[in-house]
Amino acid sequence: MTIDTNIGDLAVATAGEAVEATRDQYNNVLAAIRRNPLQSAGIAAGVGFVIALLVRPSTTNRRR
Repeated sequence: MTIDTNIGDLAVATAGEAVEATRDQYNNVLAAIRRNPLQSAGIAAGVGFVIALLVRPSTTNRRR
């Protein structure tokens, strides 16, 4: 085997592990949402509000 083959095999294995870990976390999040739907909705609304504040144009730099 060449070093290229070993690196390729390692990359494929690492990618597979990353996909599996992502699926596990996704399932954990779904379970948490199902256990606490109102809390999840509140958190989502709060995050959306903060993002909206961060991306909206500033009113202090406008000319009158």
